[in-house]
Amino acid sequence: MDKAVILGIYNFVSFHFCKTLLNQGVEVVGVQIDKLDKSPFLEEKRLEVGRNANFSERSLTEWEKKRKEDTTQTTLIFSLYDLYMENKEIILQNEQIIRPIIQFIEENKNNPDIVFILPIQMLRSKQEKTIEAFIEQVRGFRKNIQMFYLPAVYGQWQPPSFLFQQAILSTFLKTDIIKDEREWTGDVLFVDDAIETIIETIETGNHRDSILESGRKNYWAECAAYLQLNENIALDNRDQSLQMDKQIGLVSVKKVTPIADSIDAQIEHVQRLFQNGL
Repeated sequence: MDKAVILGIYNFVSFHFCKTLLNQGVEVVGVQIDKLDKSPFLEEKRLEVGRNANFSERSLTEWEKKRKEDTTQTTLIFSLYDLYMENKEIILQNEQIIRPIIQFIEENKNNPDIVFILPIQMLRSKQEKTIEAFIEQVRGFRKNIQMFYLPAVYGQWQPPSFLFQQAILSTFLKTDIIKDEREWTGDVLFVDDAIETIIETIETGNHRDSILESGRKNYWAECAAYLQLNENIALDNRDQSLQMDKQIGLVSVKKVTPIADSIDAQIEHVQRLFQNGL
């Protein structure tokens, strides 16, 4: 992969995708798809990647104007996972947002890799209709889209809709911990481990849709226990059945970063933000 366009660049998984690719020397165009989005700590995130010569940030309008000028082989990455977990998928009903995305896919039917990151919940019988409708619209122009389905994901910049981040924040803000019904508690992955596995899978030329897993039994509960998070607070959905066909493979992440290292990094990151008064 020489170049990637990442939609929703400052969302949780998208942002970590960007940082990992930049560390690998890949050119990244980060597109903000919602100009009204007031993401917390936006400027701090810009500082993390903005100094890298391989990174450029564009609004959706700027990307739409400039994309025809660029003939470089490009991978398009869109984390619908982030939209789902932050209850922002309604923007997929906005014609001004989806039109340039659909046009890019239509104009490059035989050229770029298209990668969608999705919540594992999309494999349940009751799917999120807005995301499903968008995927079906895209498939009308391009059948071979690669899908990666993720369980819960944690790490630095995790949104407060996740229980792990709530547990960490509660030590500073003394807030209640409330599980979002959208959070999957059947498994969990450290975001860096998940992204490294996705990139490696893409690079090998394996275009099979995949569910990423830790490969560890009760791993979500094990991580929750490290945070002294009462497992009973989670409305358990690990027994909910998933509708999987033979075209979807189970892929264990290549590396499972030790819980102490990964969660402590997230805790230290939150501490640093509070110490700096952010």
